[in-house]
Amino acid sequence: MYPLPISLDVYDKTYFSGADKGFGYVDYDLDKQPMIPVFKKYLEIISSLGIKKGKLLDVGCATGFFMNIAKDFGFEVYGVEMSDFAAQKGRDAGLNIITGPLEGSNYPDSHFDVITMCDVLEHVSSPKDVLAEAKRILKKGGVLMVNTPDSESLWSRLFGSRWHLILPPEHLHYFSPFTLNYYLSNHGFKTMINTKIGKLFTFQYIFIMLYKWQGLKIWQTMSSFFSKGYFSRFFIPINLYDNFFMILKKTDEQ
Repeated sequence: MYPLPISLDVYDKTYFSGADKGFGYVDYDLDKQPMIPVFKKYLEIISSLGIKKGKLLDVGCATGFFMNIAKDFGFEVYGVEMSDFAAQKGRDAGLNIITGPLEGSNYPDSHFDVITMCDVLEHVSSPKDVLAEAKRILKKGGVLMVNTPDSESLWSRLFGSRWHLILPPEHLHYFSPFTLNYYLSNHGFKTMINTKIGKLFTFQYIFIMLYKWQGLKIWQTMSSFFSKGYFSRFFIPINLYDNFFMILKKTDEQ
């Protein structure tokens, strides 16, 4: 855990485009394009559990990239996002996105069939409060989907503080499948899916991650090169098994 005070200044426009602070994205919407098949797989897994429509809330939705895919699957989509820049961009595209933390969103009790947190839980200042609020606004029998770094993964153990997912001030808290399952199973949830799903990355994103990790200027130069024109469309699948994907069903009324 890295109990750092979270600042909304971290998630300004430059976080989503430029990565000139040494963290964030080269171009959020471009970097996420290769993830379309992965996000579809997430939704197919949710559908396989019998939830194929209804209200879906994406927490930390950014500009609404995942929301648009979920909408195509037939869900009525909502989003909540800390960054006013990203949230406004999504709203400008016609999406229902609230700016601010989930705890301040004031959704009704038992309102959603699905709540998703794609690479979000590690960013929030109080995971306990976020998970409690998610439980409150999720219907009984509804599902919570979480994808987050695995603090007990082989890569985490090998590299320790040099693990590439140690990213303050972005990443504040870390979990393992055991710790998250233990906590949520004692707070009205039952784990339905617990697995590792790989991702697809653009080359410019991979090189900027290497730059963040090692601080070598060559990686920043390579990222810039692959962000231009034809080369920006290249991407590769990667699964280091240091993120875990979990779906949990809410089992009680509270």
